[in-house]
Amino acid sequence: MDGGSKNFGKDGLPVLVVRLPDHEQLNMRLRRLLIGQSQTVPDQVSNQPHGQSYFDNRWLSRANLHKSDEPDIRRLVKFAELIANQALRSDPSRAVSVVSMWCIVGKPGLKGRRHNHGGRVSGSYYVDAGSSGAQDGGSLQFYADRDNAQPSHSIEPESGALYLFPSRLEHSVSRYDGTDPRVVIGLNMK
Repeated sequence: MDGGSKNFGKDGLPVLVVRLPDHEQLNMRLRRLLIGQSQTVPDQVSNQPHGQSYFDNRWLSRANLHKSDEPDIRRLVKFAELIANQALRSDPSRAVSVVSMWCIVGKPGLKGRRHNHGGRVSGSYYVDAGSSGAQDGGSLQFYADRDNAQPSHSIEPESGALYLFPSRLEHSVSRYDGTDPRVVIGLNMK
């Protein structure tokens, strides 16, 4: 697969981690675009039908980012679809495509409560992971066992990495206390 990939965890947690080739220049442009939007476009309080948000202390875009004519967004959509369909070994007549895509610009204190998504495949692309690490938090956490309140796996996100997983897999984000903005693009595919 393009960009190098791996399944996370020895126990086969179904999370595919793929680094986007030559992501540095792309991420600089995406960061500038998305941070700019966060400063000029009102926060979308929620993209959920029930109006609740799973995330605190962030700016949220509308969930139609995948419809953008912006070439860098189009490149990311095509890349995510290609990788997902390769991983699923999809018959072209049953190929998945992005049906919703949004951006979260996280601020210090960002936290994402445990949730899952609709669709077949979901993902997070880290345009800028900020200053994640032991002292700043912000880990992407997964729950292999729905009955266990504690995450079974924790990933320290990296800029330029796309994390794809089954939409039904519950996940959360630990509190992020880094001072640098964290820019993440989320997506769902059907």
